[in-house]
Amino acid sequence: MIAQFEVLPFGRAEEEAARLPEAARLTVTASPTHELDQTIETATRLRSQGHALTVHLAARMIRDRAHLDRLLATMAQAGIDDVFVIGGDTTPSVGPFASAGELLAIVHEHRDRPRSIGIAGYPEGHPLIDSATLANVLKQKSAFADYVTTQLCFDPDALLAWIRETRRAGVRLPVLAGVPGIVNRRRLLEISLKVGVGPSLSFLRKQGGLRNLVRLSARSADHLYDALAPRLDDPELELVGFHYFTFNRLVETWTWERRKHA
Repeated sequence: MIAQFEVLPFGRAEEEAARLPEAARLTVTASPTHELDQTIETATRLRSQGHALTVHLAARMIRDRAHLDRLLATMAQAGIDDVFVIGGDTTPSVGPFASAGELLAIVHEHRDRPRSIGIAGYPEGHPLIDSATLANVLKQKSAFADYVTTQLCFDPDALLAWIRETRRAGVRLPVLAGVPGIVNRRRLLEISLKVGVGPSLSFLRKQGGLRNLVRLSARSADHLYDALAPRLDDPELELVGFHYFTFNRLVETWTWERRKHA
């Protein structure tokens, strides 16, 4: 089973990572209030601690082709072997790329291409894109990707139904379920103050709005893990593990995950 832990490129992420008793797969987000260079710098320092790293590469935050080349070269030199390509929330785009689809083919064929490339899935929908368009775009992007990580999902039935529908559409990429770690509503509000109201509202819209914030509780992680872990052996689903949104409560989420896995 794959377990990866998402951290934000600011605050106590590096301190928390240094406290882990063993190496883990960490993913570093692309924060709309920070440049991608900061994401890469944070990822490079985490890599030096011995962790495996995935970097979020937001198309709308890339200034030009030279900027992309430099980011990928820096990742390669640091031994960062995985990239998660997303469109991003920056409006307007700072450069020529407006969506993940425009960037994927270039990254896929790049001389400094990471070993693996991930793309996003939306089991509970997207506030700005209809379901048919999401399904069509996912199928197009899957030609350049190695796996799918879903957006934060609170409904195991919706996730499983989405995977089955995705398989019927011909997309066979392995899926990582995006689920909350050990985080609560108060922690999300603290993060909101740090990243800014605009980006926070954008994040909440993508995750289903305040409706899902209210659904978040100390039991959310247990509920989702218990519902989905038994399905990891189902060859028809190809659900291969979990992507935990830790909001920088990394040690607590990692410790809980190890206990659940045992």
